[in-house]
Amino acid sequence: MYSLAIAREVPTSLSNAVTMPDNSSSSSNNKSNINYYRAKIEHSNYLQVLRKYIPVLCLPPLDELPDSMFVEDTVVAIGNKAVITNPGHISRRQEVDTINTVLQHQLGMDVTDMRDINNKNEEYKTGIATSYCDGGDVLYTGRHLFVGVSGERTNYEAISILQTGLDIEVIPIPFKQRVGALHLKSIITHIDEQTLLVPNNDIGNYVIQTMFNESSSNYDIIRLPNHATLSCNVVAVNTNSGQGGGALLAQLSNENDHKTRTILQEVANERNIQLEFVSLNEAAKCDGALTCCSVLLNI
Repeated sequence: MYSLAIAREVPTSLSNAVTMPDNSSSSSNNKSNINYYRAKIEHSNYLQVLRKYIPVLCLPPLDELPDSMFVEDTVVAIGNKAVITNPGHISRRQEVDTINTVLQHQLGMDVTDMRDINNKNEEYKTGIATSYCDGGDVLYTGRHLFVGVSGERTNYEAISILQTGLDIEVIPIPFKQRVGALHLKSIITHIDEQTLLVPNNDIGNYVIQTMFNESSSNYDIIRLPNHATLSCNVVAVNTNSGQGGGALLAQLSNENDHKTRTILQEVANERNIQLEFVSLNEAAKCDGALTCCSVLLNI
């Protein structure tokens, strides 16, 4: 059971966050239209809903680091073990320092720092890191640890560090950012340990087929419409009990998307899961989604 979530306040520099250059949903025009105050309100609402189901430790903003509200990318944790990542984009690597301090010294977790294993050399300083990983590429379903490997935000060299640091087998899922998804969890997340949520399109088909080919166990697959990829990124809070319960935080790409809303509500009802719809529309303008803004810990 998850016992704590970590989040971080919205930085004033959010409009300078790194985005995919070919992603129309996060074009430079959309980025320039990011409303900081609206982003803060949306983020506050997100945390308010999350706190209904789990305590939240929200860290102060790092205004000099535009992507810092997306704490998911800084750490991968299972139980008391955590791996501090070395984010794929060099501009994001200072984000991990305070997360490391919180996990190791405040929470007493068993922490492996990818940067320490990686490079105590000049390569790290110039951005040519041996191993790098964004937490948004890591999907832990409760049974398997899948890691999306794009070569841009996460590479194969990070796999062994994750396996050793978390003491679990890692199943790599190769994909390229050119498919229009920044991270693996931009495409697929889990509802519970038996159920995955994925869009009904080519990239969704590819990811599911690769997962089935590489893992020994099957999953139930819930398909959302092709246009609802953003809604496939959900936060599942303590839904893996096997007896129902817990909560699912979801976002609609369009408030009038009644089909997606109905599918998610039926799935939640069947599993006795509380469904909460929240919006992070400003964060979405720079490729942010619901899971990006929190790290769930079981400590």
